Amino acid sequence: MLRITAVSIRSITPEGAVSFATRFNNGLTVIRAKNSSGKTLLLNSIMYALGLEGTLKPGKQGVLTTALTHSVRVNGAERPVQQSWVDLEISNGSTFVTVRRYAVPPEGINSDLITVWEGPLLSAPDSDVREPRYYYVGRGGTAQNEGGFHNYLARFLGWELPVVPTYSGKEAPLYLQVLASLFFVEQKQGWSGIVPRMPTQYQIREPLRRSIEFYLKLDVMERARRRSELQQALTVLRAEYSSLRGALDAAAHVSNARVLGASEFGSAAFFRSPLFDAVSGEAEAGTVVTIYRQDQWETLQDALGRLQDEIREASTFVRSRISNDESAALEAGLAQARERLRRITIELQALDDSANMMDMQRGVLEKRRRLLEQEQRRYKDIVALESMGAQFSAHAIAHHDCPTCQQSLDGTESLSGAPVLSTVESAALVGQQLETVSNVINDASVSARANDAARGALEQEASALRAQIRAIQADLEAEAPSISVARLQAKLAAEARNQELIRLRDNAQVIINDLLDAQRRANEIKGELDSLGDEVFTEEDNRKLGRWQRELRDFLSTFSFLVFAPREISIDPQAMRPAHGESDLGFQGSASDGLKLRWAYLLSLVQTSASVSGCHPGLLLLDGPRMYDVEPAAMKSFLRACTQLIGEGGQAQVILTLSEDPAVIHDWLSGCEYGVVNVTERLLA
Repeated sequence: MLRITAVSIRSITPEGAVSFATRFNNGLTVIRAKNSSGKTLLLNSIMYALGLEGTLKPGKQGVLTTALTHSVRVNGAERPVQQSWVDLEISNGSTFVTVRRYAVPPEGINSDLITVWEGPLLSAPDSDVREPRYYYVGRGGTAQNEGGFHNYLARFLGWELPVVPTYSGKEAPLYLQVLASLFFVEQKQGWSGIVPRMPTQYQIREPLRRSIEFYLKLDVMERARRRSELQQALTVLRAEYSSLRGALDAAAHVSNARVLGASEFGSAAFFRSPLFDAVSGEAEAGTVVTIYRQDQWETLQDALGRLQDEIREASTFVRSRISNDESAALEAGLAQARERLRRITIELQALDDSANMMDMQRGVLEKRRRLLEQEQRRYKDIVALESMGAQFSAHAIAHHDCPTCQQSLDGTESLSGAPVLSTVESAALVGQQLETVSNVINDASVSARANDAARGALEQEASALRAQIRAIQADLEAEAPSISVARLQAKLAAEARNQELIRLRDNAQVIINDLLDAQRRANEIKGELDSLGDEVFTEEDNRKLGRWQRELRDFLSTFSFLVFAPREISIDPQAMRPAHGESDLGFQGSASDGLKLRWAYLLSLVQTSASVSGCHPGLLLLDGPRMYDVEPAAMKSFLRACTQLIGEGGQAQVILTLSEDPAVIHDWLSGCEYGVVNVTERLLA
């Protein structure tokens, strides 16, 4: 809970100081003054002291009047303000603290610095004063960092601010400035709608819904928070997997090898089957990595075995003087090597042609993917517009235009009576096409990597054949050495390749193990995500929303809401707005009925939160709630309801401003307990 127990504002000029101070109790407190006397300044000062001016508007400009920022009247004349500040005493039901924030700070102090003292220094100035603590507002980290005042204030209130999605695609805390929109209403524009005006500068998606979910402690918000955490963990894991996969492919590419069985992260195959056909979470690099040799692929394990056999054979071979048969064999080997080199040259040309063709096809597919992505975005916009009541699609169809690109469909073939896809179905179809094209592009990329590996293997084999040809020619021209130059060259080449592939195997094994571990963790996260289900309300959530709806209807009846029968008004659980039947309540009645609906919305939320052990602070700061000349009987009902409002910790606290005559206010609240703060002239004068 949050209670405002006292406030003091002070401006210092060269000719002296002017100030105003008052205390507040639980229940209703009416700040009564004539127009332009400082009622709004008093409420805005409370918000300013808490660093919540962002609830009113972006930035600080215009939140406080000139009496605190530029000049104030002292002894009948305007004097420049040299220093000014707001002291505010607040309580969470068990602890009191006093905060100070400067509007015009002394030299060396920033106006975004907030000083906090433990204890009620305004209502009990003789209290023992401890050393103050300092916090900041108005900059990044206010809600997250230990030095941020809103981080401190949230902890003071016993709140753990949830992380919610933003329009930028990132996540941010549900800022206090957003939550404050449901307990503070400013006078100029705050009463213009049937629900609070939510700050937009923080880019939070569905800020009203997220705030209601937080205040009523709906399970759907906890699931949304956990879902967000898990999705973020998957994003981090995807980057880790991509890095490991890249490292494995790069290591294989260096040795003209390829990797089998590595699914794309997040694909159906990735979550359905173990990577590399692993058994009991293990896979051997020797069977996962393959080497291209003589028009076919062999496993790394087989390649190492073959090379070791070649090394042993070359090490044990000793010959005598070249015989005619040996000379003929060398000649045959020379011819065979030259023929193989010729075929490799042809194969390399074919691979180059294939690579060029694949590059061209991938270019076409990438263009198609970009077009589909653009089309998908257009359909999403159409769906969003339709959900707001736009007749975009119907208009397009009526004029025989494509609902996506608006081009004419006249002259195109059509099947009479054939079913027509809805916008949502069309969007789903585009999404399926996009997925198919993306899968084809991924397959093409896999083929391209295999093509590159094959080309590298052929180039390596061609280089070895050229060395073999030179060695055989040297043997034929030599004086019959005891060791064949060709055999020696073959042995050295085999030993070098064997060492290279051993390094590849060892390196690949480490990466494969890490990839398998990443898949295991991804499956665990995916399993928990699936268990959370869709973002739907639990039975307990529906019970709380039902309670809120009943409270709303009761208050509407109390305030004599006329445009519809109160029993016909409901709460839209998706938008958290009042609705009539299946439609949003725009508003369709008089301005005074709109104001009554706004009163009922705010008061019913406070009372519902208290009854379901929610975390609304049980505080309302209402600047000028009697707008649009609402009838006196309704105003009387509203004020009397405020005196009886239940909030967290018992009686709620409602502080509001009125300019009515004191006798009128007394008549409205006759028999009720309430407090009055009378501002006889100007708040600061």
